[in-house]
Amino acid sequence: MSDNSQIALHLNQPAIGAQDSHKNDRLHPDICLAMPLFNQTKFLIEALRSLLSQTYTDFRLLIVDDSTEPEPGEIVKRFALKDSRINYIKNNFRKGMVENWKASFYHAEPVDYFAWVSDHDVWHPEWLESMVAILNANPNAVLVYPNTKLFTAADRQRIPMKRSQSFSTEGLTDAQRIEAVCKDMHYFGKKVYGLYRSKALRKAGIFRRLLFPDIILLHELCLFGDFIQVNAELMHMRKFKKNGTILDQQKQTLFIKKPWYIALPWPFVNASALAWNTGVRPGAGSMRHRCLGLKLAFMFFLRRSAKLGKGTSIGSFNEWRKGKAAWMKKLKNLLNI
Repeated sequence: MSDNSQIALHLNQPAIGAQDSHKNDRLHPDICLAMPLFNQTKFLIEALRSLLSQTYTDFRLLIVDDSTEPEPGEIVKRFALKDSRINYIKNNFRKGMVENWKASFYHAEPVDYFAWVSDHDVWHPEWLESMVAILNANPNAVLVYPNTKLFTAADRQRIPMKRSQSFSTEGLTDAQRIEAVCKDMHYFGKKVYGLYRSKALRKAGIFRRLLFPDIILLHELCLFGDFIQVNAELMHMRKFKKNGTILDQQKQTLFIKKPWYIALPWPFVNASALAWNTGVRPGAGSMRHRCLGLKLAFMFFLRRSAKLGKGTSIGSFNEWRKGKAAWMKKLKNLLNI
């Protein structure tokens, strides 16, 4: 990061990365929670209060503001005056979601444990304490996450989950862990808000400039260790009404300057990126690691290829199988089926 790329506010706080001598103790890790902020004011105060009320208090809260309006930053500054754990950084120019999430991690370094937190959700007071305890007790774990309660942003009505949230790779071999992540893991967009061992997160590439970067991150991350779930609803996530498909929304919000390859089928692009980053590129690791990476990319493509063409006039294999392709719907309407 260049010196003029952001404005930083550090109130009554040592510089990011400064560590007390006890922080080298595995049981007292240096922890940073990073909030990529973008034009959120309605739920920001509740989110900040929730995070600052954690029973585990030894952490830093880094807020990287990508907003186009001043109000979110003004709210954060008021909190920072009262709590020295808060660091606030304002970008001088819009980065977009992917680059701001990456910047949040880079600004937090060096750190032992790291988590992204949203600017609109709510956390149980024991959310952080429970995850820290599990990472401390499980050196092979690279990510810990809780069960999530999903509720409507408008009236806080609970939204039932369509699938089980339960997923853990404890006790599996490396090959079995890859198969489990590729075949059985769901709700990547919720699990990405868990607590990471930062060394493994860095090796996994943080956030790639791809569609569905959270899915790609967790696939790459599984090459470096276990995922463990806390069997308790410790995160309450708001769900907002959105227009258009998830794919359309991602193309609009992830990037300021859109990469040319997002026009290509995303399962093919993402599988190719996985293959390159984990199995082909120089420095990807040992031959065993490369073989596991290529297996990961292949299994990812097998699962996601059924979605090729989703939302287009032709439709995907899954849409054909369920009779929901656009041309099928038109034909049914024409025939009054």
